[in-house]
Amino acid sequence: MMVQSPTSRANPLATSTTMIDEEANRKAFVILRFAGDDLDPAEISAILPVEPTRAHRKGEEFFAGAHAGKLRGRTGIWFLATDKFVRGDNLRNHLAFVQKLLYPAQGDCRRIAKLGNILRRTHSRAHITCFWRGEPGEPAPEIPDRFTSAIEPLAADIETDFVAAF
Repeated sequence: MMVQSPTSRANPLATSTTMIDEEANRKAFVILRFAGDDLDPAEISAILPVEPTRAHRKGEEFFAGAHAGKLRGRTGIWFLATDKFVRGDNLRNHLAFVQKLLYPAQGDCRRIAKLGNILRRTHSRAHITCFWRGEPGEPAPEIPDRFTSAIEPLAADIETDFVAAF
């Protein structure tokens, strides 16, 4: 696991490698990502009422941070990390934030249906990464069934990166 120094100027979300503040013992966040060669991230932004952490089309130049500089997107991407929106280290709160983005009100399936249509039309995929770092010996959290059921329409894969501090 890569650890970022608190004084680093690099964007901790510039790569797919999870980076954390080395002084924090507990940390949790979720990454919601839509990716595909034909994906236009503006379509995702038109549905979800939040500014993405990063979004670019395939072939588009974007600034990846002080160390990486400008890169050209190998695929279209719309990427959101919840640590800028949800305080605290309770993974359930971060998952609830993502679920509320997808379902703004109970029974309101319009956003997730629109996202699913975009993913199918553009042959793109949804990915969810759950990061959690706990205290030594602390049991890792579980992804609630309610959350996995809620994201089924996106056919999203869920990756977990759970580790107890050492």
